[in-house]
Amino acid sequence: MAIQDKTQRCGITEAGEIAFNLSAFDNLYDCNIIITKRLTDQLIDKLIEYKDKIILHITCTGYGSTVLEPFVPTVEQTHEKFLQLIEKGFPIRHVVLRIDPCIPTEKGKQTMINVIETFKNDNITRVRFSILDMYKHVKERFTDKGLPIPYDTFHAPLKDRMEMYEILKAYGNNFNFDVEVCGEPDIESISCLSQKDVDILGLTDKITLVGNKEQRKSCHCPANKTELLRGKPHRCENSCLYCFWK
Repeated sequence: MAIQDKTQRCGITEAGEIAFNLSAFDNLYDCNIIITKRLTDQLIDKLIEYKDKIILHITCTGYGSTVLEPFVPTVEQTHEKFLQLIEKGFPIRHVVLRIDPCIPTEKGKQTMINVIETFKNDNITRVRFSILDMYKHVKERFTDKGLPIPYDTFHAPLKDRMEMYEILKAYGNNFNFDVEVCGEPDIESISCLSQKDVDILGLTDKITLVGNKEQRKSCHCPANKTELLRGKPHRCENSCLYCFWK
């Protein structure tokens, strides 16, 4: 389903890293989901300039500057930039901490917990997570780097995914944030663009979310979602090993 009325479209940055393509801010709609792993000073300035139009997903998996995310900042570096962003006036209620992907192994569990421990006292109200999908080309990259394949199936076993979910929910109960699941089969999920985002931006009476983008199974994003990054989707300069783009 295509949304013809531009006033009903909502922007999102899923096709790459906006920190490397700030021209995307020239394409903003009234409602925009900005997803980034890299809070640069230049990006922070843009986010502040357009803060009333943006829900920001700060992706921090805990694997920054490792073989899995060789050119992504560390947890500590990301947290420092996040604090700068808030100090400059970006609304905390417009922030989603995105732990995407998590890897449901013992090491992966501790990595996720480290991220939550780092951000837990910052009054973030929403934490969003998903579990690593093992595409064939991702398995090949793991093998090329000498890393063990965490599971042979495409999706991790449900019990392992639920364990990660329960850990996050326990933290959410203690530190007053909602846990959102992104596109996980057999676990109730909420779309990257949801009514919650429209309401937070004060657009309840202006934007009506309709249809389904049908990007992949278990994705519930509405048809309103429109990519802000121009050009062919590709594996960006972050060079994450698990990237689903070939």
